[in-house]
Amino acid sequence: MRRGSLDHMRTTNPAMASGAVTFEHWYDFAEGGPVHRALLPFPSTAPAPFEVARWSVAPNTSNDLDVHRSREVWIIVSGTGSLMFADQTAVLGAGDVAAFESRVPHQIRNDGPDPLLAISVYWLPVDD
Repeated sequence: MRRGSLDHMRTTNPAMASGAVTFEHWYDFAEGGPVHRALLPFPSTAPAPFEVARWSVAPNTSNDLDVHRSREVWIIVSGTGSLMFADQTAVLGAGDVAAFESRVPHQIRNDGPDPLLAISVYWLPVDD
């Protein structure tokens, strides 16, 4: 095998690179803004074990209170907001990350003057 060759990876496929990710409108929060789900360009024979969504919350509004089986990570792209999760609160801004275990209630209120934009990555726990 020549140096730098990826031939040995063809049978195990431990990593994949994708093409461009596109987003389609999925639904709207009751007051906050739209949610778009990612259409990940992985082949159906090797789907991603997670899903991705992009969403925004308008100033002085909140996203919907959410509770679900999935574990979830939010990456705040821009804006600021007050996060409520379980019985805790935190202030999040651009570059911050929040992670939620399965079935933990969570919601964010945009306290800033600009839209809050976030990316969600979510997946079912292994034991589900």
